[in-house]
Amino acid sequence: MKKYYTHKEEVAVIIPAFNEAKVIGTTLKAVLKIIKKKDLYVVNDGSRDKTATVARKFTHHVLTLPNQGKAHALNTAIEKFKLTKKYKYIFFVDADTSPDENFLTYALLHFQNDRHKKIVCVVGRVEGIGVNWISKYRQWEYYISHFIHKRAQANLKSILVVPGCATIYRSYIFDKVKIPYGTMTEDMDFTFLLHRMGYNNMIFEDKAVVYTQDPRNIKDFVKQITRWYTGFWQSVKKHEIPWHAQTLDLVVVLLAMEGIFNGLIVIFFLMSIIPIASLGKITIFKAPLYIDFFAFFLPTILWSSVSDRDYSKIRYVLHFYFLRLLSSLIFLKCYFAGFLSNQKDFVWDSNRYSLTEGGSQ
Repeated sequence: MKKYYTHKEEVAVIIPAFNEAKVIGTTLKAVLKIIKKKDLYVVNDGSRDKTATVARKFTHHVLTLPNQGKAHALNTAIEKFKLTKKYKYIFFVDADTSPDENFLTYALLHFQNDRHKKIVCVVGRVEGIGVNWISKYRQWEYYISHFIHKRAQANLKSILVVPGCATIYRSYIFDKVKIPYGTMTEDMDFTFLLHRMGYNNMIFEDKAVVYTQDPRNIKDFVKQITRWYTGFWQSVKKHEIPWHAQTLDLVVVLLAMEGIFNGLIVIFFLMSIIPIASLGKITIFKAPLYIDFFAFFLPTILWSSVSDRDYSKIRYVLHFYFLRLLSSLIFLKCYFAGFLSNQKDFVWDSNRYSLTEGGSQ
């Protein structure tokens, strides 16, 4: 398999970064295996560490801005470097994410075969590094998201979110649409906006893989999913889901119902073990929990373990289910933070770590 696409000079890679000195060097080394130095651009969004210093060791295209968030950083870099005029394709990469050496080979093949240039973007598959049981749980989430949800959404032309760390776009799209502000998940907000403007031809390519860093402790895990779920409800509100009669609206409603149902499972379970007035313990409320665990959760954990050849996940089944229940409750909580409040804007809030300090298995 070739490492480089035949016309690799047609691709620009942009890496937005805020306090990423611990990880950005690894990312830049990986990126330079698939493109040339002259096509690599880093946007230092007001970092307080040595992010810019590290980045300049790998590329001359380092733009330092006052801290205003990821969307502003990306929009400014595209305009400042005139990337839509110089390149056919723009590939966003997060500073803690390393693309596989064959990412472009698989992703750009779709554009190459798209004679009428109808494909807006190609979405790759995200894999977690898995340094401990929390990040291994996230590996399972990615597995379900990509092999079930993302495949189905791609077939329906209704991909819910084009991840900011694993998507390559035709550059012309940024002459027509800017990455929006005002939510905590700019990539989902941007995806919804593309759908609303009729740019829904998005391709999912599971062989185009990126490897990303995930939270290694409960505190960071909760912070991350709180931002994700709050941004989801903000995007639902902003784009008036489900009132536009697009397939996107249906997919979002189904996903929201799934999340709400999972949250209710937890509440029902608590009702079954806590005496409620004179009703005592209502054991019937345990049924949804058992169905979810034995019919869905446990089989998919086993499936993911076999597919990844990582059987250590089986040891953490109960740990994983705790995170699943916790996530479900946070999803319900974030409805009020995201849909009913005026909380806005992306927050750079992830704690980074080098692999040598990533935690134990």
